[in-house]
Amino acid sequence: MLTVRRLRWLPSLLLAAAWACGAAPLQDGPYLIAQPDGSWLARTVAGDSAAPEVIDRKVTGGEVFTVAAVGALPAFQVRVRGPEKIAADTVKLGRTTALFVIADTHGEYQILGELLQKQKIVDASMRWSFGKGHVVVLGDVFDRGPNQIEILWLFYELQAQAAKAGGGLHLLIGNHEAMVMGGDLRYLNPKYGRVVDALGASSYAQLVGPDTLLGQWLRTRPAVLKIGNFLCLHGGISPELVERKLGLAQINSLLRDVLNGVSLEGERQSQASFVMGRSGPLWYRGYFADVAEQVATSEDVNRMLAAFGATNILVGHTRVETVTALYGRRVVAVQVYPHRDESSGAAVMEALRIEGQRFLRADISGKSEPL
Repeated sequence: MLTVRRLRWLPSLLLAAAWACGAAPLQDGPYLIAQPDGSWLARTVAGDSAAPEVIDRKVTGGEVFTVAAVGALPAFQVRVRGPEKIAADTVKLGRTTALFVIADTHGEYQILGELLQKQKIVDASMRWSFGKGHVVVLGDVFDRGPNQIEILWLFYELQAQAAKAGGGLHLLIGNHEAMVMGGDLRYLNPKYGRVVDALGASSYAQLVGPDTLLGQWLRTRPAVLKIGNFLCLHGGISPELVERKLGLAQINSLLRDVLNGVSLEGERQSQASFVMGRSGPLWYRGYFADVAEQVATSEDVNRMLAAFGATNILVGHTRVETVTALYGRRVVAVQVYPHRDESSGAAVMEALRIEGQRFLRADISGKSEPL
């Protein structure tokens, strides 16, 4: 019998096997690439892996394009925005404003979509329905699953819809975003090799490079966000980061320099190497005794919170069976890996919902329960 851990990889393995035996459906995109006249070339792949069809369309600022339906999730429209501003390092949050925190979607768009619909973050048409609430995505949209681009376009569009409603959507950079944009493609779903071939790209990293709309948007996103009193990030704050006295603005600026390929020297180069390394905010796992090289102490966590004036640290990156409170709820682990149950085939994914002083475990059935 397959374990749940193995089952998580089954769709990817089946898709790879289908490609090995012959043609398999191939749908992806669009990828918007900047043109000299200020417009975008939207490139979409359709058909199958044996004879993929590339559909090119010119798109200008303010125009709308469609992202195709996937499974039971409908097609949705995305409006192209102008140049993106650098994301804020801190965001105010009203005392009664709801916060919904997601981690590590890893290309599992259908499972994510079901969670968002059942929790009433989006409606049946995949449009924002969370009012003035805020959604934080703790990174790792890329790799493993087959629908990472659909997720990115959904978050891109929901960011605008949320702002218009008085709320917000905040996508953070995880280690897998940094890996893919930096050319480390070892965890990409096999589908994307076929997409690269169909589009004639040199590498998948080119399709999210600095001359693409998604690549430009991603390069404005932060590694660490303080929203209200909550410190949100992918991996975690390490004792070493606290010792280095790096602030939010410094951390996020260093991340952007690395993602933009800025040449760094001296102390800034050393700081950037630390931020992108194993004790940096994208990779740190020190809250989890079963995987940590050295487990953070309760005193360490207190120093982390004090350094950033926060009450709680919310993290993804390290898998847990259910959204879990650690260190007396000063740290909350959010990454319940999206997968399908071995026996029933039902989708499994959770998120963290915070309403005032209530910390709730939000599941894919639409129910919430206190941590």
